[in-house]
Amino acid sequence: MSVKYENVFFAYGSTEALKNVSCEFNSGRTVLVVGQNGSGKSTFLRLMNGILKPSRGEVHLGDTSTKDRKTSELARLCALSFQNPDDQLFAQDVEKELRFGIDNIGADGSLLDPIVEAFHLGEHLKSNPYSLTYALRRLVAIAGSAAMDTPVLALDEPTAGLSIREKKFLGNLISLLKNRGKTIVIVTHDLNFLLPYADDLLMLSLGEVQFSGRRDDLFTRNDGRDLMKRSAVGYPICARISSAAGLNKVCFDAGAIVEEMTKK
Repeated sequence: MSVKYENVFFAYGSTEALKNVSCEFNSGRTVLVVGQNGSGKSTFLRLMNGILKPSRGEVHLGDTSTKDRKTSELARLCALSFQNPDDQLFAQDVEKELRFGIDNIGADGSLLDPIVEAFHLGEHLKSNPYSLTYALRRLVAIAGSAAMDTPVLALDEPTAGLSIREKKFLGNLISLLKNRGKTIVIVTHDLNFLLPYADDLLMLSLGEVQFSGRRDDLFTRNDGRDLMKRSAVGYPICARISSAAGLNKVCFDAGAIVEEMTKK
């Protein structure tokens, strides 16, 4: 399912969080939303599933405008996992937590077992979520949203507090959902880990779009690095190494660097 923002404004009182945001991402794409704190990233996500409504402009999920739809209706199209998992979890055990969204929208639950396996949550299904570590609570919250099997999945800072091992579990989930044609929109500061999974980037600064398009297009622009710097987005390590090594392409993970160096 595609995601489209048309001249979207949103304000908290007199403070404008988003200003004339327009962008479009095709079905099945994985999109990273990046920018400094306060740039409007979380607001962008909450407009997507109808928790917030635009002050002006429209947000479309496929052919559906979020403007006049209840959040409960939009939950069948877009599931959102919050930045703080403790804002999301409430069930008595992990299994009930994972099934809540599925039952709430009448999904068939076919994604539940693959997600439990990808996140290695099998041994925790009868545990109270609040007896788990923060990292495991985050995985449970993400798993509960993903298991709803919606066409669009929105994740707010999903790698925060995760170890390298747990980030790999998240990578497994992203790969699983990409193979099923899901559109995944991720707010993140963790470009070093998530860039290899991304198709597109949306870069925000002070509520305005600085870049929207294919990941590779940003990194092949002559002013791409300066654009990221002006938006307070750190240039990723692997891209920096591949540039310093004079490789023929920008690389986003260590394996790609090794492959390009071998060719060179």
